[in-house]
Amino acid sequence: MFRSSRRAAALLLCLSLLALSAAGCNYGLTTAGGFPPDVKTIFIAPLDNRTVKFELNEQVARELNERLPRALGVRLAGEDVADAVVRGEITGYSDVAQNYRPGDQGAVEVLQHQVQVSMSLRIVDVKRNAYIWESTSISGRGEYRPDTQTDEVARLTAVRSLIQQIIDGAQSQW
Repeated sequence: MFRSSRRAAALLLCLSLLALSAAGCNYGLTTAGGFPPDVKTIFIAPLDNRTVKFELNEQVARELNERLPRALGVRLAGEDVADAVVRGEITGYSDVAQNYRPGDQGAVEVLQHQVQVSMSLRIVDVKRNAYIWESTSISGRGEYRPDTQTDEVARLTAVRSLIQQIIDGAQSQW
């Protein structure tokens, strides 16, 4: 008798679990961020560059094309078929001494430089003709030591910081 009551309890437990799962005890995880569900493709327009660093266009565009679609869960597409269009302008570039010390005979020894790249960017939902995200003052920074590195190292860090801020900003809207 004891054995049959254990079987009955186990059967009852299994049936209860089955009933709960069938009753719609729906639990799932979804990821936050990205674009509205109907935005599946983007076009990244050529950037305007108001700086003297002409190579910034290529560097920022390459990072945008590589990182933005993947991070936002969309695909690149041509301008005429894209659900959203990204337009941006590189508005500033600076490379300034950040840390220095006095040297011999009144000279100054620069220990560290900081590169800053600034831009404005907007992502437009083509169907709704509305901004998905916009910022007029994004700035990325990177440092380098002039005795062992070049400004290219800091520029890449600054550009990657810019792109991450764009990704974070766009994801925060949805």
